[in-house]
Formats: sequence, structure tokens, C-alpha cells
Amino acid sequence: MLLFTTKGKTLMLKVIFLFRFRQDKDKAEVRRWWLNEHGELALKNLGMKRYVQNHFVSAIDPDHAGAGMGFDGCVEVWWEDREAYERTMASPEWKALEDDGPNGLDMTTLMGGFVNEHVMRWDAAPDRRPYTSALAPTD
Repeated sequence: MLLFTTKGKTLMLKVIFLFRFRQDKDKAEVRRWWLNEHGELALKNLGMKRYVQNHFVSAIDPDHAGAGMGFDGCVEVWWEDREAYERTMASPEWKALEDDGPNGLDMTTLMGGFVNEHVMRWDAAPDRRPYTSALAPTD
């Protein structure tokens, strides 16, 4: 199992999910649904300690756009430990979240995996800035 660790102490379990939006839906509308309705369902999963939506909006330059955007978004989710993860996966709240997914996501593209995060740099001062990045150009 892949966990955050420091000085031998286990800190958190992290999972990342990648996916594409349904092609028969307007991307802006799916982003709104994901942020609001689907996001509200996600937040009902109280076993999750951190839930971050990453909305992919455009390639960073023409060289990176050549292959197209492989995904429309990713979600980062943290749990205290494996048991909290397992309880969440078995909960009715998680079932409701999964059942809602097809309303905006192409479920055939959904990929999830446990990850080890290695923060190599984090220069943000503890100034209580919101966890929202600068507005990026949309497609």
C-alpha cells in the first residue's frame, strides 16, 4: 500500500482518479455539475480528509496540444488510512457518488490509483490563501 510517510510515521493514503467528460455534453456544463452537484455528493463522504478537483482547461502551449488533452480532469482524495478508505468505498455515500458519475463523466475512461506524493517544492507561506489556482484559459 502506498502511503505518505515521514520519519517512519504514516500520514495519509492518497488516490488520484483521472477521467474524460461525456462527449455528448457541453464541457462548461459538465464542469459546473462536477464542481457543484457531484462535488456536494463527494463531500458527504466523511471518511475523506481532503478532496481536490483539478479541472483541465487547456494545453500549456501548442507543442503540448498536439496529442490533445488526454483527460478532462482529475480528483485527488486523501484518507487517514486503509481502513478509512475501505469504509468509504463500502458506504452508501460513495455508492451515490459512483451512481452520479455517468451524469457527466465517460465512465469507460475512469482510472484510479494509489500514489505516493513527493512534494519537491512548496513556497506558499502560511497566509491562508485559498486553495484555488489562478484562472486558466478555457477551451
